[in-house]
Amino acid sequence: MRIKATIIVSLKAMLSQWKQVLLMFAVFPLIIAAIMGNFQKHTFKPDISRDKINISIIDKDNSKTSNNFKELFQTKELKQIFNVTNKSQYEIVIPKDYEKNIISLKQSTIKVNEKKRVSRINELVIKNVIEQYGKSLTESRIISNKINSMNVLDKEKLFSDVINNINKNAAVNPIKDNMIKGERILTSYENQAATMMSLMVFVIIMNCVAGYDLDKKNGSNKRLLSTPMTKCDFFNLDVLIFLIASLIYGIIYILAFRFAGFAFKGVSILNIISILICQSVLIASTAGIIIAFFGKKAANIIVVILMYMHIIFGGGFIPLKDMDNRIFLAISKFSPGNIISETYRNCILFNSFNSISKYLIIMIAISLILYLVSILKVKIRWEV
Repeated sequence: MRIKATIIVSLKAMLSQWKQVLLMFAVFPLIIAAIMGNFQKHTFKPDISRDKINISIIDKDNSKTSNNFKELFQTKELKQIFNVTNKSQYEIVIPKDYEKNIISLKQSTIKVNEKKRVSRINELVIKNVIEQYGKSLTESRIISNKINSMNVLDKEKLFSDVINNINKNAAVNPIKDNMIKGERILTSYENQAATMMSLMVFVIIMNCVAGYDLDKKNGSNKRLLSTPMTKCDFFNLDVLIFLIASLIYGIIYILAFRFAGFAFKGVSILNIISILICQSVLIASTAGIIIAFFGKKAANIIVVILMYMHIIFGGGFIPLKDMDNRIFLAISKFSPGNIISETYRNCILFNSFNSISKYLIIMIAISLILYLVSILKVKIRWEV
């Protein structure tokens, strides 16, 4: 009952400050996004006409499957888009044992190396072709394995008929048509929405830490601990409150951008909810480890430093697509809020769960590590 009452009190306190909450997580982000998005409109305009993408293919497997992949780029449709040459901007590397791994249904990744920074869209187009080819191979292999395990006389004819059927249906949506996904480009406002969310994450963490510190100062923490509650229970309650608060703040942010028409229109609600849940778990565990190890002042300094690093290297105020400085781009990959902004960018671009699943797993994995370290610290020693 004490836990339930504490959660209700926290929600009421949040509701009593609804004006400040709307200002911080709806009005303020929209104003910044409108200003920055307007200034960066020209940067995010799609090209009206596009030159061919120059690629080179390094085949370390030299198998029938890898040769079939290389021949794919000699088809009439793809020759209109790709130019296979030694003087290329992109290098496609087929790994050793590629065919062997495909046959045994093991994961084998064809890598794309960018020799010179040209366009993120080009890279997406290449990866989309590789993904479509990989799907076709996997489908064919699964069907082949099933047919081989069946007790039928003419297995070869059955396999041929099934594959022809697949190819006939696939002709409706050939690889070139599927590459439209790769041609989708973020608007300047959508880019701002994705980047600003990562900044809001730092603000939410600071709010959570500040709320905990306030409870500590006014004696609420000590009153709770006077009840039959261990320090671990109390810590878990704080983390739960952080999770609920960050989820509410995130929903307000998304709805603000959606109603304003800046971003997230037409994006799957389930994908957005999945991101918000994983993001909230990450925020709660991050705030948890901060209150477990640091005081308010030290915590704020750490969060502010991380936030400024993301402002500089996160791509919101300085568009990365126009940067050619390798050192800057290398640092930007390790921007503290990069995982959040990239998840939203992929969600908007592809509108599929597969495009964000990798990032969601990373968020949950980081959250679990942070939580386990925090709970260990609380068990050893924790000043409340």
